[in-house]
Amino acid sequence: MTTNMAEKSRTAETGGAIGSDDIIAGNVSKYIVLPAAYSGQPKKGHLVFDACFESGNLGRVDHITEFEYDLFIRPDTCNPRFRVWFNFTVENVKESQRVIFNVVNFSKTKSLYRDGMAPMVKSTSRPKWQRIPSKNVYYYRCPDHRKNYVMSFAFCFDREDDTYQFAYCYPYTYTRLQHYLDNLQRRNMDYFCRELLGLSVQKRRLDLLTITSPEDKTDLENSVMQKKIKIPKLSLNHIEEAGEVTDYGEEDVELRHSKRQDGRKQSEGTHKSIEAVVARLEKQNGMSLSNTSSPEEAFMETTEGMNNMDDAVVPRILYEELLRSYQQQQEEMRHIQQELERTRRQLVQQAKKLKEYGALVSEMKELRDLNRRLQDVLLLRLGPAIEVEKVKPESIEPEPEVQKTFNEEANTSTYYPAPVPVMDKYILENGKVHLGSGIWVDEEKWHQLQVTQGDSKYTKNLAVMIWGTDVLKNRSVTGVATKKKKDAVPKPPLSPHKLSIVRECLYDRIAQETVDETEIAQRLSKVNKYICEKIMDINKSCKNEERREIAKYNLQ
Repeated sequence: MTTNMAEKSRTAETGGAIGSDDIIAGNVSKYIVLPAAYSGQPKKGHLVFDACFESGNLGRVDHITEFEYDLFIRPDTCNPRFRVWFNFTVENVKESQRVIFNVVNFSKTKSLYRDGMAPMVKSTSRPKWQRIPSKNVYYYRCPDHRKNYVMSFAFCFDREDDTYQFAYCYPYTYTRLQHYLDNLQRRNMDYFCRELLGLSVQKRRLDLLTITSPEDKTDLENSVMQKKIKIPKLSLNHIEEAGEVTDYGEEDVELRHSKRQDGRKQSEGTHKSIEAVVARLEKQNGMSLSNTSSPEEAFMETTEGMNNMDDAVVPRILYEELLRSYQQQQEEMRHIQQELERTRRQLVQQAKKLKEYGALVSEMKELRDLNRRLQDVLLLRLGPAIEVEKVKPESIEPEPEVQKTFNEEANTSTYYPAPVPVMDKYILENGKVHLGSGIWVDEEKWHQLQVTQGDSKYTKNLAVMIWGTDVLKNRSVTGVATKKKKDAVPKPPLSPHKLSIVRECLYDRIAQETVDETEIAQRLSKVNKYICEKIMDINKSCKNEERREIAKYNLQ
């Protein structure tokens, strides 16, 4: 089974323009995901994925790291462009095992996952569906997966014997629907009617449900039949009641058929006007077509009435002129309707283009924001090292590689994963802590700093530890004179590489509390403000001390 999935993965990589999403054949069935370099029997913690059940959907699983998996969902049955639904189970887990699942081939541009919705999860010991906390769910566009939309969520397995099931939202299967409809049908309710409308592509029932009061049921059926079958209203009903097929009827059918072939569509209004004329002639001349002995006589009498129409009703010339005007208006109306349809199609196309343009603009804004955040993080990481290397390369000691590991404490009381802490990267030597760029601080003060509450207090105390109060009171953050005082003299700026060390220490502290890049960037942007406030506090305390000394001198 592992070999088959590996072959499927290789085929997906060489798919070319077809793409890896279009060649997923079926759901995974008890598929054991093993690391690339592992050979042997599966162990506890080698996850087993399964989607071979009703409403299940998971076509492929890729092992990225020990904690991360890429999941590919199958498209809809009759529309391969839509990939939204997923539903699968995971078993053979370890207690306190933390994982990250990336559903990498979503087709929707916008999703409720951006607005706080989260996937559903349940297990064998807890069969009630629950939502994963939204803070552990991320929905974004990934360039590594053909620019598809990716939904990533973190999870912690807390019971080894449980089988966990994940789904897009609350599943509702076809079998459950049929059971529900069968129960309703067995009740024989007067206001409920179930009919077979047809069969789907997979030979499943398509039901037509009618819910109405019993009195309106017959009227509803009649109205539906009248809408489906339009029966023309004839004026010469006595001919049909005679039960004989005459030559007149055949000639009339042939005549109407030939007019349709010539492209001349006679309007219903014309027939109704002729019928009205015949009815008025019958009323005026006292004719009774129902008493005629044969259809031929009825036809002859009707023809005589039509010949006398000039004297009885309206002149023939006026009638023909009105008929021609009516036909011209019908033709103009047809042209106007065609023009409206053409305009409607153009508006729909323009609306689609505007929608695509709006989506591209929003994606460009997201990419710019992400690029700006990445630049800030890279400058924080690389800026101090590059600057110190130019000034004093021999004083820099190599820093150990920053490693991110999962928390080893097993949190069995909670159902979801806790944030992953960052390992201590600072060097301890002879009672001092090396912060980087040749900056050392006292170890005891450093440990006291770690328990400080709030970013403002932490930044101010760290600045005092690095520069000292004597240096801070004679310096400024930017080196620019304040605009509040006209004769203000600019003070020397603080060292840029030391400012970078302060930002890096605060970044490591914030990263242990949250993984939201927006929140991290927002909190880091206030470092200069905190240091300015500390310098102002120091200067204010110095002035107060001077005033107290002057007061003592005056008293003496």
